[in-house]
Amino acid sequence: MLLENEKLARVNGFAGASPSGEGAGSEAGITLSQVLRRHATRLPHHPAIVSAAFAPLTYHDLQRQLDEIRRQLRQAGFDCNSRIGVLMPNGPEAVLAIVAVACCCIAVPLDPRLTPAEIDDRLDLLRLKALLVPQGSASAARQSAERRKLAVIEAASAGHGRLGLDIAVQAAGSPVVDVEPDPRSPAFILPTSGTTAQPKLIPFSHANMLAAADRLRAWFDLTPSDRCLSVSPPYYSHGLKVTVFTPLLTGGSIAVPANASVLALDEWFELLRPTWYSAGPTLHNAVLDKARGFADAQAAHTLRFIVSGGAPLPKDVRDDLQRILGVPVLEHYGSSEAAQMAANRPPPGPNRPGTCGQAWPGTLAVVGEGGRPLPAGEHGEVWVRGPTVMSGYLEAPALNEAAFSNGWFRTGDIGSLDQDGFLSLHGRLGELINRGGEKISPADIDAALLRHPAVAEAAAFAIPHPRLGEDVAAAIVPHPGAQTTPAELRGFLQRELASFKIPHRILILDELPKGTTGKVQRRRLREIHGAPSNHPAAQPPPDGRKEPSDLETELLTLWRRLLKSEAVTADDDFFESGGDSLLATEMLIEVERLIGHLVPETILFGAETIRQLVPRLTMLAATPATPFFQSHPDGDRPPLFFFHGDFVSGGLEARRLVELFGRGYPIITIDPHGLRGEPVPPSIAKMAADRLPLILEKQASGPFLLGGKCNGGLVAFETARLLMAAGHRVELVAIIDPPGISARPASRAMLELMQPLVAPRRLGWAYEQMARLERFLKMQSRERLAKMHNALFKANKRPPSSLLEVYSIAMAQYRPEPLNVPAVFYSAGHDGQAWRRLSPQLEVIQVPGSHLGCLTVGVEPLVDHLRHRIDALADGAPLSSSRAR
Repeated sequence: MLLENEKLARVNGFAGASPSGEGAGSEAGITLSQVLRRHATRLPHHPAIVSAAFAPLTYHDLQRQLDEIRRQLRQAGFDCNSRIGVLMPNGPEAVLAIVAVACCCIAVPLDPRLTPAEIDDRLDLLRLKALLVPQGSASAARQSAERRKLAVIEAASAGHGRLGLDIAVQAAGSPVVDVEPDPRSPAFILPTSGTTAQPKLIPFSHANMLAAADRLRAWFDLTPSDRCLSVSPPYYSHGLKVTVFTPLLTGGSIAVPANASVLALDEWFELLRPTWYSAGPTLHNAVLDKARGFADAQAAHTLRFIVSGGAPLPKDVRDDLQRILGVPVLEHYGSSEAAQMAANRPPPGPNRPGTCGQAWPGTLAVVGEGGRPLPAGEHGEVWVRGPTVMSGYLEAPALNEAAFSNGWFRTGDIGSLDQDGFLSLHGRLGELINRGGEKISPADIDAALLRHPAVAEAAAFAIPHPRLGEDVAAAIVPHPGAQTTPAELRGFLQRELASFKIPHRILILDELPKGTTGKVQRRRLREIHGAPSNHPAAQPPPDGRKEPSDLETELLTLWRRLLKSEAVTADDDFFESGGDSLLATEMLIEVERLIGHLVPETILFGAETIRQLVPRLTMLAATPATPFFQSHPDGDRPPLFFFHGDFVSGGLEARRLVELFGRGYPIITIDPHGLRGEPVPPSIAKMAADRLPLILEKQASGPFLLGGKCNGGLVAFETARLLMAAGHRVELVAIIDPPGISARPASRAMLELMQPLVAPRRLGWAYEQMARLERFLKMQSRERLAKMHNALFKANKRPPSSLLEVYSIAMAQYRPEPLNVPAVFYSAGHDGQAWRRLSPQLEVIQVPGSHLGCLTVGVEPLVDHLRHRIDALADGAPLSSSRAR
């Protein structure tokens, strides 16, 4: 193993580090840029960044991007010591922007969720030379930068299915000489919340990052064939160091999902094919929930290990994840200031579940008073040192004096080492709230609450949470005579804080507990108010009282299922009962299906119980439930009627499409029949005929824009026929990846011969097999081999669905006639060329992703193309006749 690691070190630009050494192998005088350039020379065609939204970016292409951005920044006067803030939406382009800036200047990644007030604070603190934002952005950050006379660098997507950035900057000043940064200088600076409201600035040098990557390479045996699923935000320490730079610096690749929701888990694994991922317990819990739904989860992925950090991982989550996915789950320990300092290793390496693993030799100690090393088993403060530890907080001499002692960094964590050197953590000396891996400063929340006119005193504190580990609570004392409510305060905080910082529980007290010096005792608040509220069990309604509504009963069933507790009542708080933001999103998606309306996420503020939520939902659902969802009704483009075809998750895929189109584009999504248990018409034509009156109720006359996915694409095509037969004009039909079986003469003839001879169920089964063969033949050779292996040795992960059978029969019996209508076929798993027989005006566009995932992972190119088609139609015709009512 040592010889193999040394060989890999040479390939990846490191010199001779080994798992048992101190990591001194990082070459003196080398930078991030120089290591990546070596990869571009030695591994030019090896993928560096992979996303379903783009063609793979090779190391050769990555180097071209880095060189061009570096040239433009130098021409604009930015040298290797210039601090450039990077504020980009999460995704592959944000990763590329941060890496490019860090290789030639000093990157300062910024959280795009920050409020305008928080952005102002950051820009005042950071002393940036420029701010990089998406092209055309009119964000508060851009406005704040312009007020401060900072140069604004605009980054435009390369487009055409390629990952790339074209930057434009109007910086005054002359070009600077292009020199390589000092390896000891910062590659990036991470603003991180501490125990005070003022963020600390952590500089992480090129040498720090190379040593950190070298360490993870040795621990986890990383090679260029490894691919990391990067699901942690790149503006956080863990996301940037572990899941972005480490894969690149070790010659591997990064897989960046276009859809960051764990609801796209099967597509993460099926399309991106990572060999590892690293995240906090909240995401592991969500992955576990979704993986339980797979018939054979081990057949659905290519992972060889999973890494967990940021907060303690519950034993049952770790054990179940290992059992269901069949790979080791390895806890590790690190910090923003020091990167990863200890880790459990994949078998046969040292691994002790429930601990953070063993530290890199000579870099970690557990100490007592005066820095005295403590014997095994005793609790003390964790101190760390070594080449991955930062040089010190920027512009904070007092903070550095307290944080460092004789070359050791004092982490503030309380830990212990066992006889074999495995580290366990037992809490923090400080007061930082660790909400599912999100580190939140209580002082930030205090300051925001004190800006409310009714609040005289405020103190945020951590409370236990079954999924997140910790959640945020706050207590306030109002001014004499002032009135406020927790719901009003949460509404106020929506304008002041990022959503993950807003307390789900706010207490209004007469006084806050304080010590003899007058300092608020947050620990006492946690001890007194930290336990979840215990509401009495629901009692039968007294005589004369109205029985619970059907909606209340439905919600209670839903909440009990999601929260995994039959003890939940209509008066229990969703979040105090174990809910979190991921579960809340899943819950609201199902609520939308219940009431037939889109539900804003903010509806839960001030309505955390079913009893509080039902009246709001009742008002929202004042009109009868409908299979139509109207999004962005005030948009200035023609409406798109979209048959989403998703009878499994109820249109979840369509949410991503609607989100990407934006507010200017009205989209009316239409459910497939049977989604709410109603009868399913026996044919595609009758499905279209049933939906036609509802479409004409929304839009009385043409021109019409129609679209649909899979079975929904067929219904959209037939609806176009009906509209045209009624004298209406149809401008476009967007058909997303239905099978081409009904469009091919040979397969049509085969089904026609079978129809009178076999039962409908067998006909539907035959259609499904033809569709699978069609997808198989469209695959690349390597994908075909993997698919054949799964078919031979592994079970199908998706259980059969009764609705799938019904729709398969209807699609097998469908015989579409040619229709002269402008159409686009978006081809993912199925080849659309056969549809040219049915629509002479057809355009076939290849889109990334599989048949199942083309509306979630990688939907951006599809939306981009369809948006341009809609824009072209809108610019050439008056919009007044095509606006939906």
